[in-house]
Amino acid sequence: MPEELLNITKSVPTPFLLVEEKIVRKNINRIHDYADRHGFAVRPHIKTHKSLKIARLQLVSGAVGLAVAKVREAEVMARLGPVDITVAYPAVGPTRTEHLAKLSLKQNIRVAVDSEYVLNELGSAAIKHGTCIGILVIFDAGLGRCGTADPGQIVKLAQHAKTHPGLGFDGIQMYLGHLYGDAAGNPQSFERINRLWEPVYEALCTAGLEPKTVSSGSTPSLENTHLIRHITEIRVGTAVLNDYFVLKFGHCDRKDCAARVVATVISDVAPGRVIIDAGSKALSAKQLLRHENLEMGFIVEYPDAGITRLHEEHGWVDVSHCNPAPRIGERLSIVPVNVSLCVNLYDHFYLITRSGRLQKELVDARGCLV
Repeated sequence: MPEELLNITKSVPTPFLLVEEKIVRKNINRIHDYADRHGFAVRPHIKTHKSLKIARLQLVSGAVGLAVAKVREAEVMARLGPVDITVAYPAVGPTRTEHLAKLSLKQNIRVAVDSEYVLNELGSAAIKHGTCIGILVIFDAGLGRCGTADPGQIVKLAQHAKTHPGLGFDGIQMYLGHLYGDAAGNPQSFERINRLWEPVYEALCTAGLEPKTVSSGSTPSLENTHLIRHITEIRVGTAVLNDYFVLKFGHCDRKDCAARVVATVISDVAPGRVIIDAGSKALSAKQLLRHENLEMGFIVEYPDAGITRLHEEHGWVDVSHCNPAPRIGERLSIVPVNVSLCVNLYDHFYLITRSGRLQKELVDARGCLV
């Protein structure tokens, strides 16, 4: 761990989550520089950091609003004031739709949907509370999760949203989560999406439903989003902090990773191995398997080490290729495989401010599964 960070954080017991504000701001600026070059609006997805502090930085930097995964996250982010919020997830069930309708009385709310079922539930709740909820129909760009690529079905859903009292058709949402590594930089990957997407866009325009918003998200392919036609907005989640998945596949540099779990070596009795006090409850059990190498985090100070196994409170670290190897009592800073999962394990994180102070910040939307 760098000497300056060690001195700043030495009074904090491990494991803990550390975030560097300078890197966060640099990542935010990088996102906006790209968006400005291509005329995109920026809508940060707070599922990554779940923090009012970081969301505020993103909004001040020019974001048009926020994206959330769950309704409760939207309610937490509404503490920031009248923020434009997209719930980028089909909100099914009366509890969710009731909360969204009430929230839309004070905030501009959109919801991503792929079925008439959800449209009808949202519309009924909006009518009940005398409000209007915007709708983004989900286009499946190839991941095969939610949404459809069928032009007729998307037009039908858009017409339903436009004509249903209490709703409005605002546009299209897509997610490029299937593009990472070489695929995220290959123009043919985006042309395949365009071959699916262009007929949908044309069908919408022919039906008098030209989408005002076409929102695309995913960090690995972020800076090639302009290769998809008609995009107006980028949703950005992981890119504000970055993680080992993004780093490993070459979509960021080590200096772009703003979040790290700080752990301590608690045992070194076995040759070629040490044990740290960060297990699955600190790092999450997310694994990165590539070229038959299983990794569960990247140790910044010892790039030749490998976290190979996690129990709840313990981490196994292979240090057989390290010279010298970490010592018992030494602190290590670890870039987690999936930073979104990792952040959600903590009640708070420690922010190193631009002035070099250590500031304790809440993970305000921790949990929020509904």
